[in-house]
Amino acid sequence: MPHPNTQRMQDLAAVAETALRSSEMDAVGLYLFDEQHNAREGVILGMPDPFSAAYENTGMAIDPVLAHLRETGLPCSTLTCLGPRWTRSQLYKRVSGRFGLTGFAILPLYRADDLAGVLYLGALTESNAARLEIEGLFNMSPHATRTSTRLMDLPKRHGALSPRANDVAALAAEGLGNREIAHNLGTGEAAVRKHLKALNQHFGTSNRTAMSAAWRAGLD
Repeated sequence: MPHPNTQRMQDLAAVAETALRSSEMDAVGLYLFDEQHNAREGVILGMPDPFSAAYENTGMAIDPVLAHLRETGLPCSTLTCLGPRWTRSQLYKRVSGRFGLTGFAILPLYRADDLAGVLYLGALTESNAARLEIEGLFNMSPHATRTSTRLMDLPKRHGALSPRANDVAALAAEGLGNREIAHNLGTGEAAVRKHLKALNQHFGTSNRTAMSAAWRAGLD
């Protein structure tokens, strides 16, 4: 899975950390979707790095709870979706059980009517696993609403570009010339021209007007 630039990852982690603290669960995952509702970027907190890699590389494709949410667009959990079958699932055997994850809730994140991502709230203890029933999901739903709001408040950036490339594209899109962009960013005009050339190559455009339009279209 392609990962966003460092600043973008820090922004997503900060939003996820807030959801983790407010929910008082043991772990959190925050993933944003592309237009086909496939995860394109995300972060997991409260679990070791090998878990994140295992879930992204193996678990996401065999996750029946995620599949249920994609199909229905409704909050669900390992308890409400699978019940006792959870510990017999391939996801539990191949990923979650290896790292002590006793269950998780998954909540949809919407942008208008579009399913824009998901918020996972994970349990490592039996007491938090017991919160994954229907009433618990109802109580967790406000965390998804607040997370969606915080995501909308993040600086608009194109996830495939570096922070500096985003800065150059944003200023060019505002109509600034090369000298003004260089002054704003504390760099030289040659560096700005180099970034603009790379941006046109990235978007398959031939001028800054077309590049700016393509950059805006890809903003998160």
